[in-house]
Amino acid sequence: MTDASAIVWLALTAAVVAVAFVYSSVGHGGATGYLAVLALAGVAPDSARATALLMNCCVAGVAWWRFSRAGHFNLRVLFPLVATSVPCAWLGGRVALPLSTYSGLLGGVLVAAGFSLLPRRRLVDDAAPRPPSVGLALVMGASLGLLAGLSGIGGGVFLSPLLLFLRWVPVKTTGGTAAAFIVLNSLAGLAGLSARAAAVDGGLFALAVPAGAAALLGTSLGARRWSAFTFRRVLALVLVFAGGRLLWSAFP
Repeated sequence: MTDASAIVWLALTAAVVAVAFVYSSVGHGGATGYLAVLALAGVAPDSARATALLMNCCVAGVAWWRFSRAGHFNLRVLFPLVATSVPCAWLGGRVALPLSTYSGLLGGVLVAAGFSLLPRRRLVDDAAPRPPSVGLALVMGASLGLLAGLSGIGGGVFLSPLLLFLRWVPVKTTGGTAAAFIVLNSLAGLAGLSARAAAVDGGLFALAVPAGAAALLGTSLGARRWSAFTFRRVLALVLVFAGGRLLWSAFP
């Protein structure tokens, strides 16, 4: 990418900013979007995974901070999830294997989850959340962490719909909880990539700066201004896009 033209870099930066803005508004880092953009730009898979994970850390870190300050974060739910997801994300990051089967399956699940969030006109956001099962959270964390490490994402697109369907947290609290989950798993995934991440073109890593700036704007909408209804709809669109991107990579 060092020999890419200024127009290519400008287009790549604009795409990254757009992805960071939309994804951060629902507490996500945007790795699925970055991977799609980087693939179109012809970036090698290992470089794309490492770059997406770094931008995930920056964007989801901003989202974690903003949603937490707005009161949309649940440490009790997060802790058992990351207790198993972080080591599994590290393990997944060390594995290099064809991901077409995983991508096809997970893409279909995400698209279905996204569409399932659309039909309801109302959502009871402030109903008393159900106490999470620690055992189930540990199993979920391990599974999502491994998938996150294998695919080079933080796992928020998998976690958010599960938190909503299980009703462990209110709607907007999925944003802050998923953002924290993404940051910790992305760091573990980067550690798993280790030497492969160190070989990435530094120019690609610089994309984290405009991504972080876009996240400041996106999270100002999602954490404080949008209603739970709007938040749910945007999250649905993010899930459909992320699932579509995985399906595209599985069946080019």
